[in-house]
Amino acid sequence: MPDIGEGLTEAVIAGWSVKAGDAVKEDDPLCEIETDKAVVEITAPCTGTVISVRGEIGETLKVGTVITVFETEKLPVGAGRGGHGQAVEEAEPPLAQPAAPPAEIPASGGASPVAFDRAIRATPATRRLAREQGVDLATVAGTGPGGRVLQNDVMRFADGGQIGQATGATGSSGGRFTIAPIPREPGQTRQPLTGLRRVVADQMVRSVTLVPHASSSFRCEAGRFQTLRKLLQERLGTRISFTAMVMKAMVSAIQRYPTFNQSIDETTNEVVTPPFVNIGFATHTDDGLIVPVIKDCGARTLTEISGEIDRLAALARSRKIAPGDLRGGTITLSNVGSHGRAEAIGGRLIVNHPQAAIIGMTRIRPLPIVRDGQVVAAPCLDFHTSYDHRIIDGIYAGLFMEHLIDVIEEPGMMLAN
Repeated sequence: MPDIGEGLTEAVIAGWSVKAGDAVKEDDPLCEIETDKAVVEITAPCTGTVISVRGEIGETLKVGTVITVFETEKLPVGAGRGGHGQAVEEAEPPLAQPAAPPAEIPASGGASPVAFDRAIRATPATRRLAREQGVDLATVAGTGPGGRVLQNDVMRFADGGQIGQATGATGSSGGRFTIAPIPREPGQTRQPLTGLRRVVADQMVRSVTLVPHASSSFRCEAGRFQTLRKLLQERLGTRISFTAMVMKAMVSAIQRYPTFNQSIDETTNEVVTPPFVNIGFATHTDDGLIVPVIKDCGARTLTEISGEIDRLAALARSRKIAPGDLRGGTITLSNVGSHGRAEAIGGRLIVNHPQAAIIGMTRIRPLPIVRDGQVVAAPCLDFHTSYDHRIIDGIYAGLFMEHLIDVIEEPGMMLAN
């Protein structure tokens, strides 16, 4: 299992392109692996014959685990022992190396160091959460596949093993909760929560557990916004999405109200202000929600942002997006009006932790408004926002959204810069 970077420690076998006995050339497709949010194609490291493949589809394997054995006339650079024309698996196995002692990671709040044991089955995100909560993963019982420790397991342990479904009697556990299984019944079907769905579920639990959410909703007129988009597309000769235009408006609002682009580092109790505005945009896939990130939106033109949205969205839906394109976001935009016919009129978005805010936009549609004392129909755009109430209060959120709406209602050519 190769290390594709971005802190990967394990991956799931998503599919095989070869079988034992197949002849392959160097860089031919070998298999696909699924990381936290992307499916990555792994290619053959050499020309030769496949002796065996190891790893069932859906199986989670650690980086460095042997997944394929080849017979080859020429070993790839950096290969282990195995002579000319000799199958690698026939080489003398290396001597076992003594396990390295666990690294000591300082816990937050002056607590005792937490042991970081790489032998424990847990994703990097779960390990980070454990450090933030001061939890020793070696003491947590994993409920995931193969005993993997999930983020829910960490939070349950941090809360004294009492978060989840209510137990029943009022006050029987001091207002706290314990996990109770759903009874098995005839005709019931069950499916493991794995892959992207599990990653999304863990992230949502983490966000609502750590972030005190506050939410607000706003409405603005969007007639001039629509007109500007039409003029820009005619002038630039390319498609410009409303999502890209709202991102440009968000950059302007963040420049005036930067707290919407900040984060809290729970391990140090510090407010972090990044040097760039990196806007993630929620993208629906058949497997769940993925959030690609447009890096440094403040330095990009509207045309560049729109093109990057289309490119990353296509890669995300095909699960071919690079892990680096899913990281580094400082705020998220969700176009909740881009799918289906139902109109969103409210609701609470969940902040994409460790970010401090998320903006949701609906589709533009005609709604009744009062203009000069008369009720008229006008194209309107609704915004919903949720934010971390530890650093953003309602008044500040209102000022941020007011500036954003000013840009939408009087966009001018500034959006093309």
